[in-house]
Amino acid sequence: MTRRDSALVLALVASLAIVAFLVGAPAFEPGATPAPTDPPVAVAVDRPYREGVLGHPESVSPLTARSQADRDLVALLFAGLVRNGPNGSVVPDLASRWSTSDDGRTWTFELREDAFWHDGQPVTAADVAFTIHTLQDPDYSGPRSTSWSGVTVQATGERTVRFTLDTPIGGFLQAAIQPIAPAHLLADVPVTSLPDHSFGERPVGSGPFALASRERDLVVLRPPEAPSDGMPMVGPSADPTDSLATIAPTLRPDVPHPYLDGIEFHYYEDGDALAADYAAGRLDAVSGVDPAVAADIAEPGDSRLLRYPGSTLTAVLFNLRPGHPAFASSAARIGLLRAIDREALIDEAYGGSGIRADSLIPTSSPLFSGKASPPVEYNLEDAGKALRKAGWKRVDDQWRLRGEKEPLTLELLSPDRASNPAAFAAAAAVARDWNAFGIAVKHTALPPAEFVGERLMQREFDVAVGDIVVGLDPDLYPLLASTQTVSGGSNIIGLQDPTLDRLLAASREPGTEAERREAYTKLQEHLAKAKYVLPLAFADETTVVHAVVDGPVVRQVSDPSDRFWDVLTWRLADDR
Repeated sequence: MTRRDSALVLALVASLAIVAFLVGAPAFEPGATPAPTDPPVAVAVDRPYREGVLGHPESVSPLTARSQADRDLVALLFAGLVRNGPNGSVVPDLASRWSTSDDGRTWTFELREDAFWHDGQPVTAADVAFTIHTLQDPDYSGPRSTSWSGVTVQATGERTVRFTLDTPIGGFLQAAIQPIAPAHLLADVPVTSLPDHSFGERPVGSGPFALASRERDLVVLRPPEAPSDGMPMVGPSADPTDSLATIAPTLRPDVPHPYLDGIEFHYYEDGDALAADYAAGRLDAVSGVDPAVAADIAEPGDSRLLRYPGSTLTAVLFNLRPGHPAFASSAARIGLLRAIDREALIDEAYGGSGIRADSLIPTSSPLFSGKASPPVEYNLEDAGKALRKAGWKRVDDQWRLRGEKEPLTLELLSPDRASNPAAFAAAAAVARDWNAFGIAVKHTALPPAEFVGERLMQREFDVAVGDIVVGLDPDLYPLLASTQTVSGGSNIIGLQDPTLDRLLAASREPGTEAERREAYTKLQEHLAKAKYVLPLAFADETTVVHAVVDGPVVRQVSDPSDRFWDVLTWRLADDR
């Protein structure tokens, strides 16, 4: 099961909103799932692509998607103003062009004249404004309830929409990937009624595929019909933008159209049944399973294990407030990191499908600086030296703080196994390593609501392990800035560092590629010395595909649904 199967709270520009710890989903109990029809002996290019998914969709809407299966369908059925492109770039989608003011505070998007909803209605600026206003509504409690704060959106024409930012953000264009919802179908629905509205059962989008049919264990998607005005549909084409520099005005190419005749999602509650159907050739791909299971399924020579570098960080967070002196020294924090065998942790928690994190910035990000983020190796001797430098003492194989007569005892919080098996396993590994090193640690695993709402957000914890959605254009300000320690803010660790505040503000400013790299390098240098947060791992998002599937290209992703970034180029090859 993937670790993010309940609501992900993706803050503006994937800004590390701490409510993103509400990740994971209930484990599925074994159960029978009707198998898809056996494929013909010869592979036909005109049949649908078939993907088996561990899990089931619940509410397929950009405003109410709760599970990974929901988000996968939203990625195919709905479009944003822009979308992910090759090599970490961003390309136009619903927007035909955009421009930004010199100070980076105002962004204006022009929508395509040929943008239509799948029911034939035109996509307008009112749809964009409705979507963002809903996400900003105080009564909205969906998966992006903390998104878009500090942004004013206004439809200034039928196909022109303007965003005004309280604070300029260099990576704002990543926020414009937000899928847009249809105002003509949802504007009259009270915000509090959206989660239970029938739209989530029969969604109408504007993306590359439209809903053809939906049953309990099967969803069928087809390419939408051509726009009613007869404008031509052409093959996949997109001019990528620069992945780092603040984006200049851009013009969209012709409308892309998928090569696939359709997509079938077959849903399972039993992983063994899913694997069996894939092995029997009834499925072209498998998603939603643990990385180790995916690797086993992909063992036959006619399959590929696609490992998309993730941008979700599994990390250790300390309570840095005065009542927790154990973590006050950077030497102590570095010592605690050196006492964790992160390579073993990645094998145990992610089946080896991940990479050790040496920074809060993903290693796969063009903004990552290896020079500014030197690795901290697992070394118990050096760990002991660092703790002694911080004033700790080891007595009878147990560590004590300066002046204390009793050994230090810590409670380590994490999500429970059912809601987030990978984060639970990572926390268990940390607790085991620290206990073996002489630090008494009790691992307490909690359901998401209690873990986040009652402990982290209330600042009632010693230390915690969980996932942080860093995103494709990292913005660490909400997690670490001093101003974010107020009630409801994302700085739950209580960090106060004026120098860091200046670096955080500089890193989110618009600029050229070189200017942004320089700002992020300085930020990473400071964080490497301080180690306010202990980075553990960036897990890969894994999918298994049969050799008959041609087209998927691996790139960095923020969510497993981002793997469909190039679905317009996918084909079923007839010579394999």
